[in-house]
Amino acid sequence: MDTDTILGLYAQGLFPMDEPGARELPWWVADPRTVLELDAASRAALTRRVRRSLRARDDWELRVDEAFEEVVEACSRARSAHDGVWLTDRMRDLYRALHAVGHAHTFEVWVDGQLAAGLIAVTIGRAAMLESMFHRVPHAGNALVALTLEALAGGGCVLCDIQTATAHTLRLGAVQISRAEYEARLRAALSG
Repeated sequence: MDTDTILGLYAQGLFPMDEPGARELPWWVADPRTVLELDAASRAALTRRVRRSLRARDDWELRVDEAFEEVVEACSRARSAHDGVWLTDRMRDLYRALHAVGHAHTFEVWVDGQLAAGLIAVTIGRAAMLESMFHRVPHAGNALVALTLEALAGGGCVLCDIQTATAHTLRLGAVQISRAEYEARLRAALSG
């Protein structure tokens, strides 16, 4: 699948999630869709929720695309013996192809010159789709989310999509919206 086709599917509100045995990479729609709001009040509320994580270290450093391959590989590992891996070879290839044309990025938290946490984001227009994340250091994941949202908002993004909710993302302030509302917000983010 070429990158224009992939970006076109994202622009329609679809997201990829591989399935064992599928001949082609499946694309999905979630209803409701889960987003992290990028307005100043929502970012401030998230900062309050994760202030302990942000204060755990005073030397969290956000970098972008410094360790793209390392983040992709770390995101593709099972988190425990009972977890599956959804970031398959096809998914890694998709992110690498999008990265080569400037639409996939990694946001990373570094501490003492070491990668502490990272996430993969696909960006189109003023929309960011956060795809996968890992952390190696306690509190680094929460710090990464807060710092990434600040960077996205500062860069002009107006939509931060995380596809589906987890208990943890809901505690961080993620909001579930209808498919229709998501598609309207996506169109606005892509229009300029």
